[in-house]
Amino acid sequence: MNLKRKMTVAVSALMVVFASVMACVILGYFERNLHQNISAQQLSIITYIANEVDNTLLTAQRLLVANADSFPLGALESPDQAKQFLASRTGLNKLFNDQMMVIAASGDLVAATNVAPGRRLQSNFTDEPFFQETVKTGKPLISDLTSCCDGHIPSEIVITAPIRDRQGAVRGVMVGSFSLKKENILSRFSSMKIGRGGYLQLISPDRTILLHPSDACLLRHVSPALDNVVEDALHGFIGTRETVNNLGQSMLTTVRKLAAKDWVLASNYPLAEAYEPIRKARLFLGFTTALGLVAVIVVMTILMRRMTRPLTVFTRHIKELPVKSGDARFIAFETGDEIAELSAEFNDMVKCLDSRTDSLQESEERFRCTFEQAAVGIAHVGMDGRFTRVNHRFCEILGYTDGEMDGMTFMDITFPEDLERYQTCREHLLEGAGSCATDNRYHRKDGSMVWVTQTGSLIHDQVGRPKYFIAVIEDISARKEAEDEIRRLNAELEERVIERTAQLETANESLRREIVQRIQAQDEICWLNDDLERQKRALEVANRELEAFSYSVSHDLQAPLRHISGFGQVLVEDYGDLLDDEGRLLLQRMQGATGRMGQLIDALLNLSRLSRGQLKQERVDIGMLAREIIGEFRQAEPERQVEITVGIGLKTIGDGSLLRIALENLLGNAWKYTGKRKQARIDVGAAIEEERTVFFVRDNGAGFDMAYAERLFGPFQRLHRQEEFEGTGVGLATVQRIIHRHGGRIWAESQLGKGAVFYFTL
Repeated sequence: MNLKRKMTVAVSALMVVFASVMACVILGYFERNLHQNISAQQLSIITYIANEVDNTLLTAQRLLVANADSFPLGALESPDQAKQFLASRTGLNKLFNDQMMVIAASGDLVAATNVAPGRRLQSNFTDEPFFQETVKTGKPLISDLTSCCDGHIPSEIVITAPIRDRQGAVRGVMVGSFSLKKENILSRFSSMKIGRGGYLQLISPDRTILLHPSDACLLRHVSPALDNVVEDALHGFIGTRETVNNLGQSMLTTVRKLAAKDWVLASNYPLAEAYEPIRKARLFLGFTTALGLVAVIVVMTILMRRMTRPLTVFTRHIKELPVKSGDARFIAFETGDEIAELSAEFNDMVKCLDSRTDSLQESEERFRCTFEQAAVGIAHVGMDGRFTRVNHRFCEILGYTDGEMDGMTFMDITFPEDLERYQTCREHLLEGAGSCATDNRYHRKDGSMVWVTQTGSLIHDQVGRPKYFIAVIEDISARKEAEDEIRRLNAELEERVIERTAQLETANESLRREIVQRIQAQDEICWLNDDLERQKRALEVANRELEAFSYSVSHDLQAPLRHISGFGQVLVEDYGDLLDDEGRLLLQRMQGATGRMGQLIDALLNLSRLSRGQLKQERVDIGMLAREIIGEFRQAEPERQVEITVGIGLKTIGDGSLLRIALENLLGNAWKYTGKRKQARIDVGAAIEEERTVFFVRDNGAGFDMAYAERLFGPFQRLHRQEEFEGTGVGLATVQRIIHRHGGRIWAESQLGKGAVFYFTL
């Protein structure tokens, strides 16, 4: 398409757009105004009709209330009188074309009119909502759809009025009803037309159609599209929306809720009829716009032809430019406008191109000389891998002539083992790498091999598409031979280093083992020295404490006890006859207390002596010691029946005398605390735990609470009362000190009333 046509099309298109926009704006303005006018008109109509419906319903209600107020109360007891009263109200009977009734306050029917032959009315209306509401509130009522007076399908509207006595109490209800299936007080509204095809609907809150020009649509549910509009109208919405009726016809619906009853009056106006003026306006605007555009296109075509004539001449000159020379290549226009300026610029461009052509030829010559005289091989390679241009040095390295290289590829001259490196480098360049260098082996023309370093790069065209590769190669055969020689020498040196390293590692391993052994021996010596030093210091402190304690006990406690005991003995011997029984009992308790105090002092002295003296190391038979001690217990108390079990092979290394003391205390406690058992049992044995021998003494005696186990081995710490079991409270402390002197550990496990087990290691 030439410029003239393009300009014509462009201007015409601009005019089309402008005309279309203006037409749309005008049409939109017209449509909005029309829509507003239709909505306002519909709203005005629906408001007027709604007021008329309200007036009709309220007028009927007021007439019924007036007649209810004049109803004689005595007629509630006389059905004939009540029926006569209703029959005399001819106007009211015409208003309620179905029937009228009088119902007593008890719900019983008193009288009714307009009862069709064969029709049987219900005798009691107590359960009817309209009756209940009227009696409850004492106010007149317009009911929802009901079926109290006409079959079982709700199709009637009931209006009620209370019958009151002089005190205002409700004595009965006057009822007037009309059937929606017959002519009634609202039927006149169903015949009203909205335009040519519009109509009115009266809709109850449960979406039932109460008023419709078609009897087939009465008492049916509204369309789903109208359902939401009715819901909004019940909540106060008054306005117009687009809906679809039950026949699928698009309607412009205006809704308003009645004042007399929660019913919605809907005016339905067919959209096609409502928007017919808009359709006509669209056709008119479309026709006038199209006619105007045709005129514009004709005028613009003529104008463009005149305006573009110089451009046509200029275009023809440019097409013929390659066959022209000299001043014939220049052109000039004397129009005084932009075309004249364009021709002047064109002439300057021709002069500039002449100058640049000379420079480009000179640059091409310099590039050719540099390419051919380069000290490295240079080649241009097409995207198919074929050589398109090679320099003299490239041919010299491979032994080919320039003509022989034409049509050859890198794969023809590259060793098969090196083709993978060539392909990898090519892929890197295609992925965007700036350059890629590899060492490859090439076949020369004479069949010999040459090592080269190849550096490649990729040239792109102006739009960024790959155009061709540039490959630069350099002969590195001499360097490769030197590298092979260096690798051979390195291999020989590595073998010698490995041999010498193996010898050194053998010597180092022997030296490391010796160093490790010496370090371990030195650590053990240091640990033993430190441990001996700690034991020495602890022993010195304990000995000093025991010596001080022993001295205090010997000099400060025993003397007063001897005095108390002596004086008590004198009182018993010299004055015992003068004392009564209570006095002698007190003296006996005093003598017993001093005796126990003496025993405690002796026990403490024995406990202190355990920390002194040299600890003997000798073989001790724990089982034999246990049997000897138990034998002594049996001699002292032959009446006791105790089952004794002593394990075999209970031998250890330690101080025999100290271990005997420890066993005497442990077995003595077991003997003592099983004293109240009929079937007493004591076990002495040993077990191996974590490569150590653990001895134990087990009994089934009184036991103790493990919550107090921490107090078990403290001096004077007793877990049983003196009245239950005698003792000084020093025995287990003595055992613990003996076990600790042997470097062992002692602990106990027990359950109250089920015995105890004492474990110790040495």
